[in-house]
Amino acid sequence: MAWLYEQLSRLSYGVNWGNPTTLGVLFSLGILGDIGFPLLFTVEMFLFFASYNVGPLSTQTLLIVLMLLLGREGGAAILYWVSRLVGKPLINRIGRRFPRLPDWMERVRLKLSRHSVLSVVAVRLTPGMLQIPSLVAGVMPIRYLEFILGVAFSSLIYDVVLILLGLSARFGLRHWQVKPETYLMTGFIIFITVVWVTLYLVYRHSLKRVNRQSG
Repeated sequence: MAWLYEQLSRLSYGVNWGNPTTLGVLFSLGILGDIGFPLLFTVEMFLFFASYNVGPLSTQTLLIVLMLLLGREGGAAILYWVSRLVGKPLINRIGRRFPRLPDWMERVRLKLSRHSVLSVVAVRLTPGMLQIPSLVAGVMPIRYLEFILGVAFSSLIYDVVLILLGLSARFGLRHWQVKPETYLMTGFIIFITVVWVTLYLVYRHSLKRVNRQSG
């Protein structure tokens, strides 16, 4: 953990001075995280400590959010276009064995197209499913503009949560006397739980509405 703190401090120093190398590292972390490379909460801890040390509206924190946003857009775009190029021929090949698959994919695409931005945001905020909307959006396909808007909104929501956790830690850690990483992990678990419960309630509501319409 001491090694991680040291690296975070170096990155923070580079961001403060607008070091292109440091900004490039953050941009690369955004890409790697979005294409599925395990970062082990490095980005989350960095943004958390930035908000904790210098505040949520500091130039440092805003630069971090910007570079991560650009990196995530780049990583999501890579998966989207690869899926768009490779996915359709693959679906057509599979569709020869499963004739109903193209029709099912078309129905799903029509449903997603009604709320495509919201669908991308909801799935990306679901733990462990960050790459799924990029792949599905390319195969369907969902319009690229709507897709990147969903990526942007989900990225900002995610980072704002981390920033608020860092801000609250500036006041809460003194009274609760817990380590910063414990505080971050607890807050992150609560956030994940809220997302899952919200998605479940939305799903139940949609299912009841469909049953009423069909009945």
